[in-house]
Amino acid sequence: MASGPGKVARLGLSARKVYLLVRDALERNVPLQAALSETLLSLKLSEEVRRQATDLVYTAVRSEVRCLYVLHRIYPKFGHFPKVVQRLLVAACAALLFQEKAPAYAIVHETVADISFLCGKGMGAAANWGLRSLLRLEGAPLEESFYKDKRDRDDFSAFLRLASVPEKMGRLFLRELGEENARAALLQSFTRPVASLRLNPLKEGFEDLFAALCEKGWQALSGRAGQKGVFCAGGQLLETAELVREGRASLQAAGSQLILASPDFEKDVPLWDMCAGFGGKTCALLEEGIEVRLASDTSFRRLRGLPGECERLGLAAPLVFQADGTRPPFTSWQGDILLDVPCTGLGVLSRRPDIKLKDVDIEGHTAIQKKLLARALALVQQGRQVIYMTCTVTRSENEQLVRDVLSENHAELVGEWRTMGQWEGMYAACLRKL
Repeated sequence: MASGPGKVARLGLSARKVYLLVRDALERNVPLQAALSETLLSLKLSEEVRRQATDLVYTAVRSEVRCLYVLHRIYPKFGHFPKVVQRLLVAACAALLFQEKAPAYAIVHETVADISFLCGKGMGAAANWGLRSLLRLEGAPLEESFYKDKRDRDDFSAFLRLASVPEKMGRLFLRELGEENARAALLQSFTRPVASLRLNPLKEGFEDLFAALCEKGWQALSGRAGQKGVFCAGGQLLETAELVREGRASLQAAGSQLILASPDFEKDVPLWDMCAGFGGKTCALLEEGIEVRLASDTSFRRLRGLPGECERLGLAAPLVFQADGTRPPFTSWQGDILLDVPCTGLGVLSRRPDIKLKDVDIEGHTAIQKKLLARALALVQQGRQVIYMTCTVTRSENEQLVRDVLSENHAELVGEWRTMGQWEGMYAACLRKL
């Protein structure tokens, strides 16, 4: 018995239904965050189910490679199951292995019920057998030894299954970072990212708020970012919605805050944020007194919320416009340029685990990155700076690309910075036009 979209739509309002709809959207190349937001908006869910769904979606996507290996061990013909059954079993496997609060009997019962409804009682019985077989494995799927295969060329393949990373992507990390750093980065990518806030220093009571959050268990970031950045290990946001609503704080990844605080932005020089996205870095710099005059992006959908964000934070909004940085509407620019370029995103897999489900197109990204950086350098005047940023770990998108562009343009490297570990993999370089 086959199941179609109509039957999935008739499933009860549950975290599993949300996961199925989001997973379908990912197959259409919709980014995970957008897919989840749109799905949650389309369904009338309680706050508790929304929370459960968000947790399940990220857990299942983050652990999909590992769960597929486990399920193939249990079901030799798992690949022959209907796609919807495969996905529901992946979600159940992820919940049983990695969601400690979810009772196992409820996960099994509800998954079997959904599969029986969608594909018949026979498929439901097979699901029941497989999930109970998984429970009998107890803690074995949590150990690296479980993932060893005599066909592997080395032990790193077993580690990649444990870290839930595709073989090709994992080997890329190995080449770029060396085994020790690759293992550390990939294990970190499997964990939940730390919750982090950027406090608004322009709001009254900023210092008192900083102290109060630290008393509640938040910790200050290091360096200049620590003057207003705080994080909380374990991913718990601790009632921050009101702070965000009041403009006293913003959600911003710790790594993003740290890398943005590394270069020296000159306060008396106008800045153009050329790949502004949703405008998080624009707002952070405005809070610091940096004169961001222009904010542009190829997507106006991403940009359109920036004026509202500036209003929430009490900031004067820059001129916001849609533009392709490789073909900008100006022939020159008197100030500096921030260039947070599109990249493979391999440094932020914990926040964007859907990247693990795609082929990594390094060559396609580097071609665009080189065009953007070369164009930015052509636009600025002598003595002015271009700050280049990525959220990836590959040298071909970072150090090597910067040096290739420098060799072809009259500019010098002022400095380079990286973040790793729990702060994810971010890179920045400051180039000055000669």
